[in-house]
Amino acid sequence: MPAAKGAKPQPMERTEEFDAFGPWVLPVSEADEVPRLFRPHAGDPHTAQAMLKVPRTISRRDANPSMDLYQHLLVFRDDIVVLLTRAPSQSGGVHRRTVAAKDLLAIEESVDLLDGRLVLTVRDGPALRVSYNGSSRDLIRGFVDTVRASWTTGVGGPGPERDPHPIPLGLRELGPDVALVTEYRALVAAEPAMHLLGAHPRERVEPVAPDAAGIVTRIGHRLWPMTLQGAIVCSDGRELVVLHRRPWWVRGARPVHSIARTMIPVDRANPFEILDHPDYHGVRTIRIGGVLELPVPLGSAGEQALREALG
Repeated sequence: MPAAKGAKPQPMERTEEFDAFGPWVLPVSEADEVPRLFRPHAGDPHTAQAMLKVPRTISRRDANPSMDLYQHLLVFRDDIVVLLTRAPSQSGGVHRRTVAAKDLLAIEESVDLLDGRLVLTVRDGPALRVSYNGSSRDLIRGFVDTVRASWTTGVGGPGPERDPHPIPLGLRELGPDVALVTEYRALVAAEPAMHLLGAHPRERVEPVAPDAAGIVTRIGHRLWPMTLQGAIVCSDGRELVVLHRRPWWVRGARPVHSIARTMIPVDRANPFEILDHPDYHGVRTIRIGGVLELPVPLGSAGEQALREALG
């Protein structure tokens, strides 16, 4: 029933979870910081190597204290990644995915302005995917680094010493991909054992369209060209890190703002295949573990670097 005329509106009940809610990812270190939806499944935060809560993509004005405000809880405990996800089709439901760090084939973390994404690739089964506000990239990267530290421990020795004369990579060496070079410099500053294996700039590519019907395809690509984006390949001997754009392929001349890191333990990169791309001339696809594909220009420094790193 509507409130009586002249009655004062009842104040909305507040909670600590609601008061702290916003678009940002938050670390969890105490039991009362675990979103209530996930509490029966999260375990003790004190026993976790890392725990993060990822909010739903709703504005604060549309939220209220009675709602489940978090979409994911990311947990790393005993070298196992647990992803708890709110299941909107079930009232109070939670979807749970677990994967051991040793079973991860690769991790990709990327941002495109404020669109952040985390993808954990496994050899068998669907990848674990988390979308988040890109302003929280440092927290997501910290979680990723915790996982990486576990999967490279004791693998292939301690890794090489830092090269006192690293291969220089000028800001304009990859043409307009200054952001990739900046990302490379940030990587080697934070991880001194990482060294540059090779890099290639973005490149326009032509379609494979040999028959008469391919004339339309070729004309379309002249008017609206396809560009294979650039990449930088680094390694510390134990892990391969590829710096690239989130979309490897971009049509037209729209600006590209995304930055991505794909991290692969070298000892898990077999089997791998090197395939000619079926749709574009002069492009090779490095397929790792049958599920992860890295397209590179034929004969480029990037292709050579990946060949050497993967053995």
